Amino acid sequence: MKKLSFKEKLVLALPGPASVIGPIIIHNSLMKFYTDLIGLDAKYYGWIYLIYSIWNAINDPLLGAYIDKMPFNKIRGKYVYLMRVTAPTMLISIFLMLLASPSWSDWLIFAVLSAELFIFDTAYTVYSVAYQSYFLLAAPDKEERVDIDVIRTYIGNVLGSMVTIIPTMLLVGDIKRSLVIPVFSAVILVNAVMYFIALRVLKDRAELYTTAKPAEHRNIKDLLNEVKGIVCTKPFITYLLFYITARGAIAYYFNPFLYFMDNVVTDTRIFSLELAPDTMATIADVIPGLIMLALLPGAGKLIKKYGSKRLTMFSFIPALLGFGSLLFISTGWMAVISYTLIVLSLNVIQTAGVVLNGALIDYDEMRTGTRKTGLYGGLFALFTTALTSIQATIFTSILSRHGYNGKLEVQTAEAIRGIRIGAGLVPIIMCLVGLIPLLLFPIGTKLEKEISDFNVEQRSKGVEQDYE
Repeated sequence: MKKLSFKEKLVLALPGPASVIGPIIIHNSLMKFYTDLIGLDAKYYGWIYLIYSIWNAINDPLLGAYIDKMPFNKIRGKYVYLMRVTAPTMLISIFLMLLASPSWSDWLIFAVLSAELFIFDTAYTVYSVAYQSYFLLAAPDKEERVDIDVIRTYIGNVLGSMVTIIPTMLLVGDIKRSLVIPVFSAVILVNAVMYFIALRVLKDRAELYTTAKPAEHRNIKDLLNEVKGIVCTKPFITYLLFYITARGAIAYYFNPFLYFMDNVVTDTRIFSLELAPDTMATIADVIPGLIMLALLPGAGKLIKKYGSKRLTMFSFIPALLGFGSLLFISTGWMAVISYTLIVLSLNVIQTAGVVLNGALIDYDEMRTGTRKTGLYGGLFALFTTALTSIQATIFTSILSRHGYNGKLEVQTAEAIRGIRIGAGLVPIIMCLVGLIPLLLFPIGTKLEKEISDFNVEQRSKGVEQDYE
């Protein structure tokens, strides 16, 4: 099968970063926008977010199974068509979220925002499942998947950094509605241009679907049997346990980072230059990302050479060193080093995870003869959405137990100890626990290569079939 060119890899990478802006706005900015600018009582927003999270968990396997079963249409196509339909739906729903008025009652805001989030998340799930399914078909080789994910990481980190800086500038201090809405509207417009560029050049080629036999779900019983056939397998169980413990702990580093930089770091000098705490925190956030981007291509080569599972295990070494240092450091420049180690580990694990996730789906097709990308992705999202929140629960519980008080300008020694435990010790424990299921994960370097070769062979057959 012909290898993908750089241009083809770039085309496959672009739809991924285009979809990161919406969730960043919702998760990083929406709460402060509604509580501080619109005046919604925080308890109502908490209930809205809970409903949103529950629906987010439920709709993934349902929509995933439906998309798997959906036939390829000769005129409209399938996956690319779904992405082109859902992208404008997401953009419109996000824009409408900005139009709430402070004059509305809390219950009216509750109802309208809940409906808008329902529409956004349904469209986002369909888009994500369609993109993941298309990507795995169009890039069957594990090495090509690594290359594409490196490109996605570069573009996604640049976009993510830009979008996360905006709320700190606009939603802290003197908040002006007249400025907030136009700026976020401009971000949505830029996002629309990105979707247009990414999806305009993407082609729904019929030959991609000819060798991917979808599962036949005639009724609920058939669907449940398919679910059982996925969740009761050793690859799925071990990877899920690793994901919600070790990977979850590393991925959750940013919220503890904010508390650590704000309360634990007392020396913000760099080369005798005294920096403001917020400037030091920004440096400790940006520099690790830049170093990670410089080293990621090399990490990608190592993943391709030595295998995803092996590189994932080795990537725990810098993570453990970084988290361990948080138990005793208090200077800003040392925090930069610590978080560089953590961010590097996280992104190596994420890039290797693209291969491992794809291998799980390909391996299931190799065993069963049917391809269930949407159902697999939906089930995995269901479990991870429900269980990865354990990281946040543990951290907030530790803060509360150790007497953290956000109204105090200087925290007590006990509260600072709690931040160190939550930011450093807990992730170490979770990483060590997560290594156990990773060691038991059956897809090593040899089987990974066999799965990749099988997938390349399947996708290269190009058998012509008629689809209604």
